Amino acid sequence: MFLPTARHTIDSSKDTQFSDAWVLLAILLTLVGLSLNNSVLTTAAVLLLVVAGISWLWAAASLRELTYHRRFSENRAFQGETIELALELHNAKLLPQPWVTVRDLFPTELPVAEIKLDVNPSTNLAEFRTFWMAGPFQRITRRFQVHCTVRGFHPYGPADLTTGDAFGFFVRTATQPAQEHLIVYPRLYTVAELRLPTKHPFGAARAPDSLYQDPLRPAGIRPWEPGDPMRRIHWKATARQQEMLSRIYEPSEEQVIQIFLNVATLVRHWHGYIPELQERAISVAGSLAELASAERLPVGLIANGALPGSDQALRLLPGRSPSQLMHILELLAAVTPFATQPIEELLVEQAPHLPWGATIVVVSAIAHEELLVTLMELAAVGRRVVLFTLAEEPPRRLMGNVTVYHLPHLIDDLIAPVEVKPSATRHTP
Repeated sequence: MFLPTARHTIDSSKDTQFSDAWVLLAILLTLVGLSLNNSVLTTAAVLLLVVAGISWLWAAASLRELTYHRRFSENRAFQGETIELALELHNAKLLPQPWVTVRDLFPTELPVAEIKLDVNPSTNLAEFRTFWMAGPFQRITRRFQVHCTVRGFHPYGPADLTTGDAFGFFVRTATQPAQEHLIVYPRLYTVAELRLPTKHPFGAARAPDSLYQDPLRPAGIRPWEPGDPMRRIHWKATARQQEMLSRIYEPSEEQVIQIFLNVATLVRHWHGYIPELQERAISVAGSLAELASAERLPVGLIANGALPGSDQALRLLPGRSPSQLMHILELLAAVTPFATQPIEELLVEQAPHLPWGATIVVVSAIAHEELLVTLMELAAVGRRVVLFTLAEEPPRRLMGNVTVYHLPHLIDDLIAPVEVKPSATRHTP
């Protein structure tokens, strides 16, 4: 969904760094040799000029047909997994490259096994330097293990390649702008870890009666009644039974899950955030999306966080396509930590655009008064509302028709335990 098209060719380079000292030395030796009529100095000067010329030509051709690649064994991984990163240098020409140095930019959050990355404090990017010696038409591959310890959308690159002639007289440097991205999904909890009921964790499956029927979901046939539209008539069954028959459709009000994620961990979101608590809330949202997808329910995601480079709230409407869960997990991997607006404002804005039968599932690390009031107002007008909260204490007020799941066991290691925490509790009217 977010992966850009990568370019693997070196398409920009810096000017050759010409070694003026050797040329000046050759000219000086030539002048001194001619003035003194000294054949030794003159011969040495000529040889030096020849070597400098060969070195210059060698350096000029050093970057041609020289490519550098990064390849991941998987471009997507879950938090806690380890994947393989292969770095490859290919010299596709007859001219050997006795020395090549590569300075590649790596994300600081993901450690590389047995390798220490140099972090540039000015850019907060890690620099991974490697040295290569490539013969004619040689391809060299080195493999490293990357530990996916932090959720995110992690870029690798660009890389700077530096090489030149075998004598080191001349140096050529080029930048390869191609980037690869490693998407690390948040950790997902099982139903047992969330301590949710196995039946209907999102509430009742469907209202018993519905004013609308779904023409894509036929459930049987019945005798034709005056007022039935022509498209409802089951013509094949009518021909067989010699009686006008109409189709019966299932109610269209199926359970639709719309997850609202509150990335804020403080009541006033502009005061900052608590990273560990926020990550657990994101994991709960991803786990609920996986649960809905496993039950074949249309599921979507709306969050008051944004994607990198954007200031708009993240929004994906419910769907049941095979790729819907992957899209949700990618959005959760890339969501920024700072809230764009209070979650209660986002709920008021987006709720009118949802199907009336949709179940509004709110995941929040905090359960502050403004959010609870908004949820009760939505429930009062007939909306199905479920709250999953990681707050230390459950809501103390009666929540009316709002179903509340309190998950304190997911944050026990983040707070000083003063008493035995209860299991996840479900508060229903």
